[in-house]
Amino acid sequence: MTAQQVEDGDRPLIPQPAMTREALRDAVRRIDMPSLAALDKECHEAFDRAAETGAINPLRFFLIKWATHVAIHRWPARAATLREAERIAGDPASTEQQFQDAMATSSRILAEAQREIGL
Repeated sequence: MTAQQVEDGDRPLIPQPAMTREALRDAVRRIDMPSLAALDKECHEAFDRAAETGAINPLRFFLIKWATHVAIHRWPARAATLREAERIAGDPASTEQQFQDAMATSSRILAEAQREIGL
């Protein structure tokens, strides 16, 4: 687990879990239940790809993706900021500056989350 931080007065819903399938599944179940089916589907797909190829990379990529997801969503303000940045970036009515700002915000949030998981 990583040290908890305070982000804009926000508190994490849960501590950052270990980067294991079960710990991440439990975390997603607790903080982002609508994504649980996607996690399960991607877990099975990663396992199948690893079995087919004999490589562990599909499993590692799965764990990194979902650990990052949890690192973002355990902080409600961080998750809301990312959703808003994604909305702005995908809005054809956004100006170029709004798009650039939204992309910078998304990149910052992803970098913060990846630092939290040790990447």
